[in-house]
Amino acid sequence: MENRDSQQEPRTPQTPQTSRPACPVCGGPLIEIRAKLQCARCHRICETCCEGGPG
Repeated sequence: MENRDSQQEPRTPQTPQTSRPACPVCGGPLIEIRAKLQCARCHRICETCCEGGPG
């Protein structure tokens, strides 16, 4: 039997990804204002999945 570990690509260290929310319209950063996420760039209010919005 062949050793599968020798056939795998070498692992590269990955930087941890932070989950920073972004505006689905313009990609700007979201900030929380009065318990709602609002885009700092275009000022759109982005709904959460619990409020009927996407995702």
